[in-house]
Amino acid sequence: MPSLRVPYSWLREYVHAPATVDEIAARLHMAGMEVDRVERVGGAWGDKVRVARIQKLEKHPNADKLQLATVEFGAAQPKTVVTGATNIAAGDVVPYGELGAEYVDGHTGERVVMKPKNMRGITSEGMILSAKELGLGEDHDGIMQLAKSLTVGVLLQDAIGDAVIVMEIAPNRPDALSILGIAREVAALYNVKLTEPRAAELPGKLDPSLLTVRIEDDRACPRFAAAYLEGIRIGPSPDWMQRRLVAAGMRPITNIVDITNYVMLEIGQPLHAYDATMLRGRVLVARKAKRGERLRTLDSKDRALRPEDLVIADGERALGLAGVMGGEDSEIRPNTTTVALEAASFEPLGIRRSSDAHGLQGSSGSAAARRFGLDLSPALVSLALARAVSLMGEHAGGRLIGSTDVYPHPRDRAHVRLRGSDVPRVLGASIASAESADALRRLGFDVQVADDTIDTYAPAFRTDIGIAEDIVEEVARIVGYDRIPTRLPFGPLPAHERHPLDVFRERVRDVLVGFGLQDTISYAAIDPAWLTKLTADGSPLAPEPLRITNPTTVSQSVMRPTLRASLLDTASRNLRHREGVGFFEISPVYLPRKAELPEERWTVGILLAGQAEPVHEGETWLTSPRSWDLHDLRGITIGLRDAVGAGPVKGALQRGGPGLHPGRSLRIESDGRVVAVGGQLDPRVAAMWELPEHETFVAEFELAHLLSETPAPSAVMPSRYPAAIRELAIVVDEARPYGEVEQAITEAAKGVAESVALRDLYRGLQVGEGKKSFAVRIVLRSATGTLSEEDVEKALKRIQGRLERGLGASLRS
Repeated sequence: MPSLRVPYSWLREYVHAPATVDEIAARLHMAGMEVDRVERVGGAWGDKVRVARIQKLEKHPNADKLQLATVEFGAAQPKTVVTGATNIAAGDVVPYGELGAEYVDGHTGERVVMKPKNMRGITSEGMILSAKELGLGEDHDGIMQLAKSLTVGVLLQDAIGDAVIVMEIAPNRPDALSILGIAREVAALYNVKLTEPRAAELPGKLDPSLLTVRIEDDRACPRFAAAYLEGIRIGPSPDWMQRRLVAAGMRPITNIVDITNYVMLEIGQPLHAYDATMLRGRVLVARKAKRGERLRTLDSKDRALRPEDLVIADGERALGLAGVMGGEDSEIRPNTTTVALEAASFEPLGIRRSSDAHGLQGSSGSAAARRFGLDLSPALVSLALARAVSLMGEHAGGRLIGSTDVYPHPRDRAHVRLRGSDVPRVLGASIASAESADALRRLGFDVQVADDTIDTYAPAFRTDIGIAEDIVEEVARIVGYDRIPTRLPFGPLPAHERHPLDVFRERVRDVLVGFGLQDTISYAAIDPAWLTKLTADGSPLAPEPLRITNPTTVSQSVMRPTLRASLLDTASRNLRHREGVGFFEISPVYLPRKAELPEERWTVGILLAGQAEPVHEGETWLTSPRSWDLHDLRGITIGLRDAVGAGPVKGALQRGGPGLHPGRSLRIESDGRVVAVGGQLDPRVAAMWELPEHETFVAEFELAHLLSETPAPSAVMPSRYPAAIRELAIVVDEARPYGEVEQAITEAAKGVAESVALRDLYRGLQVGEGKKSFAVRIVLRSATGTLSEEDVEKALKRIQGRLERGLGASLRS
């Protein structure tokens, strides 16, 4: 969240609350304005820096540029200080630091401890200090002058010290990102008067021969105002302004720049000052950057502008990246005498995008960009411009020649109507309509109450108000959240029902983890280059991906239309450190649809590569290291379907699909529909990803399809009768798949065949060429009684007959 430093002395210029700074900070925090801490300005001075008076001033006997100042500071004996300052005289009241005081070195900027120092034969007994040495500004040319009314000898911290309330401002409250914004909150909370800052009267007229303002894109720049001032004298800003800027976290520069920063902190509206003589064509225009246009910004970097970047330009070139950073070509210079002062309103999303695109977000970005990136009210433009003109007249000699304001579509104030009874109903506290109306008026709302209706118009600077709940929240903040009584919930709590797909996703994850695979999660945004590496010739494997409008990086600029790219990237990175991987991912892929929102399709992806190693010896079906093969992929896929209770499947080798090995890919069908496709990765594709060329296997299928084939969970009472277990060696032709054998056994022993499992597969001399032998374990059990030996034999005969007649099989003894 944006942060704000609020010097207490600055806050008190606009509002006087009957409370201490700590009480005000606590009250703000309880009203929903997050207060981080209260800092004390001058806390480092301690008891070693005091208010002193110069009794007399003498020349140094051994140095022409040094003076000896005798200072009194409340001690019995005055001290002699050696100084090179020329802006002091006898009788001046100045800050004096005793030996041991901590101060800022004016040359290095580091904090140091004051020690005795011999200067041309005379030891200086302490120092009289500049504003920079006290940490109150950048002025190091002379000693800081204090008011002569201050009591000599008191601690400087007590005399001029300040407190700073450090706050975190919610992004939906840009109006509070200013000293005046916080003053409004304090005035409302304590129901005291708010004093607005002094501002000049703007004539609203400006000779076009001096300056013209124009907007070419009123969506990107809804309002653009400017003032033209002559007679400007560039110099340092006054000490009080520098102290406030430093306390608020900004570095003083010159009076003009300091005034624009001061007004931004005070009112919340950023400003920008141009040397008017540098404006070509005497025009300021808000427009989109031209193709190929470049800008050298104030950080001395040459930037290539994008066509979607909003810039402030003169008649020939871009002068600044609008709302983000100004350019060097028109910056204020020491000899500037004529200033064009800009105040504008910008569309926040465009500002954020430009900041991100040019690497000026976060700590690299300007305080102005952080404000313009929020929904800042256009109403602040005229107030900030008038305030800055007033300060430039007072502290820079500026003479206002004219002003102009282009605002083609003024923004309406938010209008919200609600029932008075809505407030106690939502808050659970007894608050009358009259009290609600009073709280809102204190915040600057226009309010009308009639019967049970409260009609409100939000202040122009409140861009966060839109619905009735916003109004209720404002009432609660002002009357106090502590008015809401503490009550235990009562009544039945609604049962939380998870979406069936979410429950099923967890079930599938548990099954695959139980198979010894690792669960992975990867980013949904991927590198578009990955999609060209899924097939050997670069042809697309999936539909054209959805492109992200404002990606953080090119490597995450499209939404994946398939999991395969993510699986291959994960495998490639992990195989740099290990010999094999076996993992899965259950995540959505994103598919475009014409005239509709994109489809988010949950997908299961499985990848096996390199060596297959057991997770824990003896705890999974994988008992010893070996290479993954196509049968592992088939077994895991069909095993998953069996575990979740999906329908019977038919698995067959097929000609290679896109990106898969010809002849070593797998298609699994159920009821004539393809439910999973996978196989060995095409060796050429595997080489692109630096994966094992003959030991990488991948499968992908839709989670929703698998769920649709899964019956609803049901409880079946297990048989309480004992089982009869038999093992058969069944010889079949080489082309006969095991699935047909298992189906024949199940149908022949229907009602008593509890399970059928393949134990072993044999090829060799004992079965003959063109034959193979399946070792099958059959569990027979009845739900109604114990099977006799005769019952078991009958079942086995039925099985044998079905195998011999239907499949041409034979039993080995």
